[in-house]
Amino acid sequence: MEGELIMTIKGQVNPGEKLTFTIDAADAEKRLDIYLNDFFERYSRSFFKRLIDDNLILVNEKSVKAGYALKEGDKVSVTFPSLPAPKDLAPFDKDLGVKIVAQEPDFVVLFKPAGLMVHKPNEYTDEVTLVDWLLASYPQLSSVGIPERPGIVHRLDKDTSGLLLVTLNNFAQHTFGDLFRARAVEKIYWALVKGHPEKTGVIEFSIGRDPVFKHRMIHLPVKGKKRDAITQYKVVTYYKDYSLVEVRLITGRTHQIRVHFAAIGHPLLGDALYGKQSKLIARQALHAKKISFEYQGKKYSYEYPVPEDMQKLIDQPVEAS
Repeated sequence: MEGELIMTIKGQVNPGEKLTFTIDAADAEKRLDIYLNDFFERYSRSFFKRLIDDNLILVNEKSVKAGYALKEGDKVSVTFPSLPAPKDLAPFDKDLGVKIVAQEPDFVVLFKPAGLMVHKPNEYTDEVTLVDWLLASYPQLSSVGIPERPGIVHRLDKDTSGLLLVTLNNFAQHTFGDLFRARAVEKIYWALVKGHPEKTGVIEFSIGRDPVFKHRMIHLPVKGKKRDAITQYKVVTYYKDYSLVEVRLITGRTHQIRVHFAAIGHPLLGDALYGKQSKLIARQALHAKKISFEYQGKKYSYEYPVPEDMQKLIDQPVEAS
């Protein structure tokens, strides 16, 4: 790939922009998705797989698979999707339960309530998301980061509550992306888990996607398979049938806390995907309580209390079901 184009790719790519380039000998035999991921630094392989599946990436003007082995002389065209219009929020939706915890020139720290999806998983859902709220509240985000996830540098599951950091410009997007990749952002969670795990522990099962049920993740006891994942925890309080644990993520894999505690026999209360539903709480009992990091030479740390549905189980413990 030629130097001028590399600089374009590593900078901002505008929504709707189409790039075309020719593969040289040095990149022949690479998988298409891996090649693209190497050059488009702020986008993931899964993002490119979606574009390939939607025929927005073509090789020699033909549709190919993500695993296509590139050949010298191949002409690859990439069309970046246009930014979807933010959903018109009805008056009763306008806050969505989102709270601004702190705002700086380059980023904002929000409380996301349980039940609110961060961004749409695909174009076929009408559900209002945090991204809709962000675009309505911060219109400048339309040019920050990936079009479908503007300003998003990390995520929380739909039914996980807690703190979420959102960048407000592309400099911050790049910088925080690097901080998260370097594991320089500390994230502390509180969770209610069934039973009584050891007082402290480190869970190191690798995590991959379930080959049958694609919406689930699975754990593997052997490190080096799938994606390594590390979770540290300590028990805050033991109750009769469940425990309050403080969890520190060393890595940030999809559903990591939920998968890891299920793997050691202590699934989260209310987690229907990795344990079972509970009459005590209508969602997995997981809250992103604290986030800390250093940005531009200054240290930041933010906390947010657990919501009422978890707090009542902490203050007035009852028998788990």
